Amino acid sequence: MHVLMPWMEGFRDLYHNVPRSDGEFLRWLVVATRRQRALEIGTSNGYSALWLGMGLEAAGGHLTTIEIDASRVREARAHLKRAELLDRVVTVVEGDALKVVPTLRDTFDFAFIDIGPRALPFFQVAEPKLSPKAIVAVHRPPFPGALDDLLEALRQKPEWIVTIVQTGVPTSIVLATRR
Repeated sequence: MHVLMPWMEGFRDLYHNVPRSDGEFLRWLVVATRRQRALEIGTSNGYSALWLGMGLEAAGGHLTTIEIDASRVREARAHLKRAELLDRVVTVVEGDALKVVPTLRDTFDFAFIDIGPRALPFFQVAEPKLSPKAIVAVHRPPFPGALDDLLEALRQKPEWIVTIVQTGVPTSIVLATRR
């Protein structure tokens, strides 16, 4: 893994991957909170899935990650296979998350949404699949107004507590947990 991660980081801008600091934070969060069933929306080439997968492997959990772009699905599967996480710890699903998530049988105690500045519809489709003690992490890209719609919607939901974690500069992660 020590060779794969830095190599993938060389393509961060091309794939819009989270910075290393966000990946490390997500891994730590999954391990520290002992998450078992995780959902990722927006796999891209699998960089954050590797971080989540390493955390879930340590916690004895499993990640289901969804990506709409077929070529990126192939890349993600190749990277996860090379890391020996594919199918054992991480399942990659190809498709539109807005259509795929409602068909999933599992409930999840962790969700990571990395879909760009408009994550609200993806949070809304994931919410019914979340367990009562779920944690939702959303990558907040460094664009003006990024995630404003999600943050406003969460303010209207008193059952959710929202924290913004400055994981890197200029990105951050929005964390939402149920009360």
